[in-house]
Amino acid sequence: PPRLSSNADWKRIAMPLLTFVARVNDGMLLVASMEHTLMGQSDGQETLDVYKSQAKQIFKRLNPRSVAKMSIDSGSYTFHYMIQLGICYLTLCDKGYPKRLAFLYLEEIHNEFVN
Repeated sequence: PPRLSSNADWKRIAMPLLTFVARVNDGMLLVASMEHTLMGQSDGQETLDVYKSQAKQIFKRLNPRSVAKMSIDSGSYTFHYMIQLGICYLTLCDKGYPKRLAFLYLEEIHNEFVN
């Protein structure tokens, strides 16, 4: 695969489908951003609702001792999350989306969130 030379380069690759920010201690959703439908799926809105529900379940299971970074496969997609300073940043990407880029994206969301 081509090597990306800057953070701006990875933005040209297909972006994550869902991005949520929530508090770890109570799962309170602070920010949500999502595509209207999942690409290439005729039942895209229904499928998106399923993944939104799965994301909320992930938040409910987190606690202050949870692993700080994790990827969770779910069908054709993968959830990636990162916990920093008691806040969880979670995104849903196509299974082929590089983990490194998903975590760079979450780092950028964290930096924008706290600054």
